[in-house]
Amino acid sequence: MARKIPAKKTGSIQTANSLPAVEAELPYAIIEHAANNSLLYPIDAINGTTATLTLPANATNVMFYMAVKDQDEPRFEPVSVENGVNVVDIPAPWVSYCIGHTVLIKYTANAGGRALESLTLELEIQQIREEHLVVSRPVFTHAKEEWSTWYLRMQEFTGDEIVAIKAWPMIQPGQRLFAVVAGNQHVAPYRFAWVARDHVVQEHEAHPDHVFRFTLSRGWLSRLDDYSAITAHLGVIWDTTAPVYPAPGDPLLENPLPVNAEDFHLRTTSLLLVDPGQELNPPHLKESVELPPGQWQVNPTNTVNGGHAIVSYDGMFEGDHVCAYASGPNYAPVVLGCQDVKKDETSLSYDVAPDIVAALFDKTLTLNYSLQFNSYLPQSSPDRRIKVLAPHLTTPDIEEATMGTVNLTTFNNDATGVVPLFDYAKEGQCCWMWLTGVDEDGAALHLDVLQGVPLKPHWLIDGVDTSIARNALKKLADCSDFKLHFAASFDGQCDRSTAREFPARSFTIVQEQRVLKAPTVHEAVGNELTVWNGRNGVHVEVSYLGNHPNHTLSLCWTKPDGACWPLDAQPGSASGTTTFLVPREAVIESIGKTVKISYTVTSACKVQTSDDLNLHISVPVRLPTPVVEQATPRATQYGILDLATFPADALITVETWWFALAGQRVWLKCTGIKKDGTEHTFYVVKGLPLTAEEAQAGLSQTMSRSDILLLKHDSPLTVTCITAPDSNDPERDSITFPVLNLIVKRQLICQEERFEGLAQGTFAAGGSIQTKLMKITFQSGAGLAGIAAHGNDNYYSGNHFVMCQNSGHQIPPQLHRFDFSRELESVRFSWSWKQLPGTVTFYGPAGNVVRQETYTEDWRGGFWVELATSPGISVAWMTVLVEDYSFIDNFSMCYRE
Repeated sequence: MARKIPAKKTGSIQTANSLPAVEAELPYAIIEHAANNSLLYPIDAINGTTATLTLPANATNVMFYMAVKDQDEPRFEPVSVENGVNVVDIPAPWVSYCIGHTVLIKYTANAGGRALESLTLELEIQQIREEHLVVSRPVFTHAKEEWSTWYLRMQEFTGDEIVAIKAWPMIQPGQRLFAVVAGNQHVAPYRFAWVARDHVVQEHEAHPDHVFRFTLSRGWLSRLDDYSAITAHLGVIWDTTAPVYPAPGDPLLENPLPVNAEDFHLRTTSLLLVDPGQELNPPHLKESVELPPGQWQVNPTNTVNGGHAIVSYDGMFEGDHVCAYASGPNYAPVVLGCQDVKKDETSLSYDVAPDIVAALFDKTLTLNYSLQFNSYLPQSSPDRRIKVLAPHLTTPDIEEATMGTVNLTTFNNDATGVVPLFDYAKEGQCCWMWLTGVDEDGAALHLDVLQGVPLKPHWLIDGVDTSIARNALKKLADCSDFKLHFAASFDGQCDRSTAREFPARSFTIVQEQRVLKAPTVHEAVGNELTVWNGRNGVHVEVSYLGNHPNHTLSLCWTKPDGACWPLDAQPGSASGTTTFLVPREAVIESIGKTVKISYTVTSACKVQTSDDLNLHISVPVRLPTPVVEQATPRATQYGILDLATFPADALITVETWWFALAGQRVWLKCTGIKKDGTEHTFYVVKGLPLTAEEAQAGLSQTMSRSDILLLKHDSPLTVTCITAPDSNDPERDSITFPVLNLIVKRQLICQEERFEGLAQGTFAAGGSIQTKLMKITFQSGAGLAGIAAHGNDNYYSGNHFVMCQNSGHQIPPQLHRFDFSRELESVRFSWSWKQLPGTVTFYGPAGNVVRQETYTEDWRGGFWVELATSPGISVAWMTVLVEDYSFIDNFSMCYRE
């Protein structure tokens, strides 16, 4: 009974050299249908074949192996053979994938406790002979045989030719199909056209009755010589590996089939009768859009710099001569250019000049092209008709206009009509500009500004600008509406009837007005007001030629926020003068600022505003200085604020100032220096609104002691009062009172450390002890240190810190670090029984050395080590380097609160 193998080809890789290798003791496998057990013709195994194995009795673990010699693919998985079976099926797909290759076959087994292996059989699987491939000869479906010659007459069919290929024997999925047609075989090098290039066979195609159908370009055929031969070549890569193409450049190359494909030498040759007629596509304007389907339109915004006519058609071939054309209503055809197709080009691009588009605004642009090749007459493409949309044109304007109003009082000379630069503008194009409106009697007016004037070179850069006569504007009715019009020709004709009119812009005309002088302030000298003179308010006087009771006058005293102070409007005066009273609150609000004051005259048809009076209001000079009540002496510059002289918060007072108003915001700002030397600013009050009582009686606020405690001893403290009459921001538009300067002194605290609360004991390097006032760390050295009781005199008693215990000369010496819990101004301690040199080094908070002393004398009787720092300097820690048995005790340390 044969062991069947699944027909499906595997996707994994195994080389011929990777078959399992043990000592060969079993004979070759016997392959059914193989001549001399070495040569297999595939058709003989069209339904598969078998391998007969010679196995010893009771053989187990039988494995069958097959691989392609000297090639990684295709790979076939080893087959496990059931015990007692000695025939293995080799499926037809395996045979098909190996056509044209030598395969290696062997098997292994276990018997008698040994692993046995057969000899490796080299089996050649032949190529399929032509007699069995004739059914797969490529066929030109429209070719006809006449007198033993096949003819392909292009006049007898439309569209592309179809090349039909019937499935070849033993076809399998994954095999690669190549079909190429050679033309003009009477001239080297041949012309080739791929109809199927690396077509991978799919599952549904891998059966004997399947017919492949591929298109052969009609355009390519038409470029061949009439009555020349065309031949279809077919090749198949059986083993599914990637194609390897022949080296390019051989002028005598018969066909470009891959060298690893089997060339089915059954050729299909026909005599070609050429029909040069082409099924050409219309050209395409790259910037156009198809909308709706079948209709094309172009937005002129996209063709300002011109368009691009794209020509592409089936069979485009090197040497084709193509000329493109553009035309339109009343626009004769224009040649866009002629080009010869270069090798491998699939499309051509022709520039469509902006002038062509501009001449056809709101009309239809027609594009087409002609094709000529092989001495045939030129052929014309279908037309592509494209609707050119209306352009987006700019709107004319008058430079002197403000918010749509041309006010002749705002300028003295002629007005300037402008047209922003517009697309498709070209030097020499004619343009027109005119005004339409009504006169004082209501009659219609038409006033020409430009009449058929060619565009000037500089207008193509900055747009059109031209004078509009002031006298023409004066003809318009006051306060009436009028329009500014503009038109330009784009068709090359200086004809107003065909010129394109731009959007018109509407304006209101305001004729020249009365001369309104700036108002005056009675209490001011010119435009300068001393604020004290306006403490009760000011009088603003309005006078102008033509003042009349029918006029309504309103005064604008501009507030800091840009609004006008609320004042009642008044009628005009026949006497020529009208007076407004501005309250003191308005004056105070604008202290230190320049106030813009103007008045507005409203008449029947217009509103007219006067010139501005820019009134500068001075800053008050009589201002109180803040007082810190606890400072000594009181209300004195550079007085002392000593924290030791009072227990709680400090009190800041400021006498009332004359311009204080309820709701006015005030800041009390204090600036000093923190312990780390950085500047520190804090606010006692920040943007506090004054109460009515404070505005009358003055300010009194508490300065927190906790804020003062942040400041450095003996450092300056400034107290500043700031008020902002109209703002919440003290840095803007504020009034700063005279500054109070003080000196801060902190309370001095002294403490002692005598180690009495510590348990006695010693430790080696790395150990430490901690007290409330310091931490002592044994940093390095030999021997022991710690807390001990040794003597009792003025220098040490009770517990003391022992160093180099019981060592008269400690090598290496001990180094101890003392980290103080506070930054000290002074420190003092005793040292007893020191006989050898010792060094004490004091360090600041930043690790800087404050002082270093080496004591060389024999002071076994004891001595004092003392340090008192200079102002601004403190001690954070110290080190003691010691060589002999000695004691430290009786620390006295002083620091600022």
